[in-house]
Amino acid sequence: MKRFSALMLAMLMCFSVLVACGGKTDDPAATTTAANDNLGENTTTASDVVTEPAETEPQLEVTVKPEYEGKTVNILTSGNWAYTEFYAEEINGDPINDAKYTMNAMLKDMMGITVQVEDVSGGSSGGSGKGFTTISTSKLAGDHAYDIASIGTYDVSSLAYQGYLYDLNAMENIDLTKPWWDPKAQEQLEINGKMFYTTGDAMVLDNNCTYCILFNKDLVSTNNIENPYDLVKNNQWTLDKMLELTTNFGTDLNGDGKLDDNDQYGILFWTDSGIGMIHAAGGRFGTIENGTDIVYTLNNEKNLDILTRWLNARNDDNNYFITGSQTTAPFTEGRALFYTRYVRNIIDFRELDTNFGILPYPKGDASQEEYCNTLHAYGNALMCIPDAADPDMSAAVMEVMSYYGRQELLPAYYDITLVGKGIRDEASEEMLDIIFSTRFFDVGTYYQLGGLNEAVNGLMTSGSTSIAPVLKASEKVVERTLEKINAGFAGIE
Repeated sequence: MKRFSALMLAMLMCFSVLVACGGKTDDPAATTTAANDNLGENTTTASDVVTEPAETEPQLEVTVKPEYEGKTVNILTSGNWAYTEFYAEEINGDPINDAKYTMNAMLKDMMGITVQVEDVSGGSSGGSGKGFTTISTSKLAGDHAYDIASIGTYDVSSLAYQGYLYDLNAMENIDLTKPWWDPKAQEQLEINGKMFYTTGDAMVLDNNCTYCILFNKDLVSTNNIENPYDLVKNNQWTLDKMLELTTNFGTDLNGDGKLDDNDQYGILFWTDSGIGMIHAAGGRFGTIENGTDIVYTLNNEKNLDILTRWLNARNDDNNYFITGSQTTAPFTEGRALFYTRYVRNIIDFRELDTNFGILPYPKGDASQEEYCNTLHAYGNALMCIPDAADPDMSAAVMEVMSYYGRQELLPAYYDITLVGKGIRDEASEEMLDIIFSTRFFDVGTYYQLGGLNEAVNGLMTSGSTSIAPVLKASEKVVERTLEKINAGFAGIE
């Protein structure tokens, strides 16, 4: 994730669009639109179109047809976390809202298209949830109800291997190598040369769903603890070091003889931090092998060791596990050194009095090449093209929105909201750069192989360290699931 200087709000609505004729199309009525950072107007003939990228930023090139004028693009959003993407009704002074409004205004100015969003998020998205059923029902009915969709990770994965989604690599109006698309998504989600879903700068949900660790800077200072920022920079921020720093940290502050959310702790554990820690050590539940088949990669000695150590730490009296009925008070009230959570909490806690910083998850050990951070599969959603009436138009809209998202939404989210209002020091900004640059995608969690996502979360909830029997019990289910999924992908033309 790259940072850009934020535009002044007064300038957000002052824009023009560069339109050039020509492009890769056999339709003589079609035009090719190229835009640059200056957004200056420039009309040329087909022979004058420059296709090479600008020195500082690649150009946007999409085919825009005259018949797009006046059309409405219907976008479906669905996932476990309720969220608002792609649309803002009016300017209201909130940087992210206003950036979305501006993006849509730019889209309409360039293509003559209006965006309409139907949001059915907030419900179950377990692979056959609202997102899956809405898109599959529309496909079977042949009504072409949705032009673009952003679907919860579990549901969009099911839609992909069952053949409900277009291959984004085959769309001439989308170039997933451009910087407004996530390059690691292209690298780690492409299967059989096809990309059925991805994420880019038209969205902020993927950033909010990225794992991170918050820490209390005052507790570091008063307890003479090593500076966590220095540990990260010096390749010393490992699981062992994190657990070492929390030794003898748990304290019965009120002297009532019990440890609850009124006391002090080293680590405040969230349920899915077990998945986060496996990923942080470089482990994955599944990977795409040789670009063709998804293979199971969770059940190995390293992953078992990492998860066992993390579960033992969860059970240690120096640390505290949050259940559904408990609060985050030990951290928000300044009584927890570390809190395992997501980037969105940085924004949630921007009014918090607690002096906190941000860290990546620790490495499994110092020999690990880089820090590894991942996305919360349960909460995230990914963009795709379903059974659209005009998939080329859908692709053009996705490309344009992501391009302008890089110009407008990314700085509004990152520079103004996350960095400008959320973090407390420059070092945290460096940590965010590490977190976003080392983020990866685990298809094994997306397809919930053998129910292992919930199985690992179940171990975290119960505190059980009996991991091997859980993994053993799921082996046959994992095998059958992968056979079905890989056969599904192999059969897509």
